[in-house]
Amino acid sequence: PAFSELYLRNDGKRSVHFRAGTDCPLVLRAAAAGLFDAKHNGMLPDERLGELEHFMAVAFKSGHELRAYDDALDFVAGRRDADRRAAKLAQLFPRGAADPKLLALLKTPIYPYQAEGALFAVRAGRALIGDDMGLGKTIQAIAATEILARHFGVSKVLVICPTSLKYQWQSEIMRFSGRQGENAARVINGGRAQRQKDYALDDFCKITNYEK
Repeated sequence: PAFSELYLRNDGKRSVHFRAGTDCPLVLRAAAAGLFDAKHNGMLPDERLGELEHFMAVAFKSGHELRAYDDALDFVAGRRDADRRAAKLAQLFPRGAADPKLLALLKTPIYPYQAEGALFAVRAGRALIGDDMGLGKTIQAIAATEILARHFGVSKVLVICPTSLKYQWQSEIMRFSGRQGENAARVINGGRAQRQKDYALDDFCKITNYEK
């Protein structure tokens, strides 16, 4: 095609790639040659994600049509956000999972492996905690939400769980986080009208089941 493309590719690992169009001007080809790895199908190296914005500005100034697909831009934005979170976490907890401030984050002491799980989830922005039963996945999730709430501006949390565990989640959030009162953790129950009313309330955490 005449236009050039920025697209996301997944070869076991997601990465952003550039494909030059037939009408790609020399100035943009030169910029691409200095940024993208031709040996790997025009891949943008992870450590150079921050330079993509400048490259796109070069394309805009050249007047050439560069199609930057949403999934590629979302991936770059997500990686840059993760890098910023990682940098801030390093400042907040310089000793990592062994940092005393992190181990004392909740109302009950947490183990270093639980602290590492919480840090991993915050760095990633989204994660699956796959520890065996009894190792404290709930505590890790609560610790991650507290880090996000206290240091990253998160004000709302939604917990979706089996019906039988809703009140257990409510109890453990209040017990471990130290948050108290009706607005700390609200279980969503009742018919449609009641649920809509409860969702409109200004709670820190709302807990619902899969069916609702």
